[in-house]
Amino acid sequence: MSSATALRVQIESALEKRIPGALTVRPAIAPETISMGIPAFDRRGIAIPRGCLSEICGPPSSGRTTLLLSLMREVTEKGECFALVDSSNAFDPHSAVANGVNLKRLLCVRCAAPHPKLRPVDKALTATDWIINAGGFGVIVLDLADIEPRLTQEIPMSWWYRFRRAVESTNASFVVIEQQSSARSCASLVITLQRSSSEWVPTQDQPQNPKLLTGMNFTADVTRTRIATSQRKPPGQATTAFRIAMSWAG
Repeated sequence: MSSATALRVQIESALEKRIPGALTVRPAIAPETISMGIPAFDRRGIAIPRGCLSEICGPPSSGRTTLLLSLMREVTEKGECFALVDSSNAFDPHSAVANGVNLKRLLCVRCAAPHPKLRPVDKALTATDWIINAGGFGVIVLDLADIEPRLTQEIPMSWWYRFRRAVESTNASFVVIEQQSSARSCASLVITLQRSSSEWVPTQDQPQNPKLLTGMNFTADVTRTRIATSQRKPPGQATTAFRIAMSWAG
């Protein structure tokens, strides 16, 4: 037995009654997660962890809104309440209902109305702080998707530390939707989305010029994760492709 091992055994024996296994490294416990309702994600074990700050990033038309509505449907279908802080008044309740969201279990805070002193980002951060600390929600989403990346990058890190500390003692999930990751080390999970292709079919009157959009294909990369799961893969090696059919295509 080495001297270091002997010293560890001696310390653990002395502290056994107060702190059992004081110097023994314990395996990480995977947090409970929430499915986003995307089968391709479920097969790869990609889900939103509870008690953590997660980010969903991507440029416009990259599938962010689809993931939001799918997550919203999953949560409200299970009887939990969902809070959405909408920094740009982009949320469409009609699209939500069409996607199966129960609006009776949804709180939506719109922050884009003009204010003499506060920007929409400032109002959204304050509203998010109130909601997280109020409790009672299964998922809280801060939607900054339509805010310029330079503005989200200017958000002080103190806000992200504050949100992370507030949510880690609860059973809720906190998700930020934006174009670029801004929470940095405070985020336990970062999913980056990209649109890969669009699917078109010819119309009857113009077969040479297809105008009917039938679907879009996207990819999702887990660019950061600190979540321990059986299917965990290194960042950058967990690319997942998924398709969204366009219901208005007929």
